[in-house]
Amino acid sequence: MIFEYICWIFFYSMIGWIYESILCSIIERRWINRGFLNGPYCPVYGFGAVLNILILDGINNIFILFYLSAVMACSLEYFTSWLMEKLFQARWWDYSGHRFNINGRISLAGAVVFGIFSVLLIRAVHPEAVRLTENFSDAAIFTAALAILFILAIDCAVTIIHVQGFNRKLKLAEVKLQITEIRMQLAEIRSMIMKLNLQEIRLLRAFPKLKSILYDDALQLIKEAFQTAIWRNQIK
Repeated sequence: MIFEYICWIFFYSMIGWIYESILCSIIERRWINRGFLNGPYCPVYGFGAVLNILILDGINNIFILFYLSAVMACSLEYFTSWLMEKLFQARWWDYSGHRFNINGRISLAGAVVFGIFSVLLIRAVHPEAVRLTENFSDAAIFTAALAILFILAIDCAVTIIHVQGFNRKLKLAEVKLQITEIRMQLAEIRSMIMKLNLQEIRLLRAFPKLKSILYDDALQLIKEAFQTAIWRNQIK
């Protein structure tokens, strides 16, 4: 039933968050709470996993399964990148520095990883998840699904409100840059950094390659000052 799928989406979203957070923390050499939302989950992984299960579960040839899984996962990642850019006027990740990428939204390395993960998911992980789910009553699954939807709805609303607020700050900074026709003084940048709320600080940490479509000059200056503040232990 649909409530089981909601639980599976949430479960695989948490696994995706763990993978993303560990990988990005290793790359950046510091802990990163990865993900657009605040909680320990990356919904794109959950939706991608369940979509693969629904469409590809009956495929027996492991090579065909790998290929189709990689294509589907990359298609979802590309669409998610495009949609988030249109909704929030920002590029949240960028693979332009990777070989064999498409518009910086997806890369060959990512396709290989997603293909391998999807094969493991369908052949080994999900059958165990199904058996585990069968141990719970319909009422328990229904309650869990409602709780998950409530948590995600609140998290989405809070995140979107703060992202919109951050964009307004960037717009003001960009306007000032255009009016003065010079870079903002370092003291002014530091002052703006100290006014960032916890949500904005988390997003800057979670997406080191974040780019603003409309106000990127201001954003990159803020990111530079933000990194300097971290190095000087002015921001924990």
